[in-house]
Amino acid sequence: MKTKLLIAALFLGLLNVNAQTTHNLNWAAGMGTNVDLTIETGDTVIWTWTSPNHTVENAVGSSVETFNSGFLAPTGSTFSYTFTVLGDNDYFCGVHGAANMSGTITVEENLGIEDEILNTFNIKSNPVNHNLEISFSQNLSKGEIVIIDLLGKSVITQKFNDSISALVDVSSLNNGLYIVKINSGNRTQIKRFVKN
Repeated sequence: MKTKLLIAALFLGLLNVNAQTTHNLNWAAGMGTNVDLTIETGDTVIWTWTSPNHTVENAVGSSVETFNSGFLAPTGSTFSYTFTVLGDNDYFCGVHGAANMSGTITVEENLGIEDEILNTFNIKSNPVNHNLEISFSQNLSKGEIVIIDLLGKSVITQKFNDSISALVDVSSLNNGLYIVKINSGNRTQIKRFVKN
């Protein structure tokens, strides 16, 4: 009986390991600020240098996990990290700066169909001077849009009802990189934009 339980436990463990996903991201100078990815707990992200001289580092104060590749020079270098904590992880290249190479890894429990629906909002204007234009893949009944600076501080919050698009006046913000976070029900998605 103990042998059967041990075999069953090993089998279930193998199924659990095989259920995890590896995500590959190219990492190159000037690729921009929207290198975002939504993954599940236990998934691994592998960054591959497609140009030389980079790092993959956390943004200060706005990540739930800590990771740092250190400086890697050659094209073809890789850095991998397995995410285990739910939440957002902002990251950037310390050599080229967040304005040129950055993104957010969002770790969620289990992505269902409803989560995938929310994961299709788009920013129509990026970089933006005055109004940030956001379009949703479907009409969302209600929620909020939160603009967050790189220090993790919410600088604008705007609610919406029955909407397929929204405008957010960002003209009062200083120039730089920001995060737009859409909350609808228990679902959240983030993207980055640059204010000019």
